[in-house]
Amino acid sequence: MAFRLADQKRFAKALRLLDVDERHPSLRVHELQGDLAGVWSASATDDLRIEFLRDGDGKKILLRCSRHYR
Repeated sequence: MAFRLADQKRFAKALRLLDVDERHPSLRVHELQGDLAGVWSASATDDLRIEFLRDGDGKKILLRCSRHYR
């Protein structure tokens, strides 16, 4: 899936913030449930989502950037 340049910039900004302060309220970080249990989600915007895993050392592993509910 290709994203517009503006969306790419929003993802980049959210990823930087996620690295510095994952508790920032704009990110709305939360663990997913059901089949996606163990996967975490952060919001770049109301429509753009970042999904990631946490490794044993607390580092984040980016899985994908997508639009919400797609």
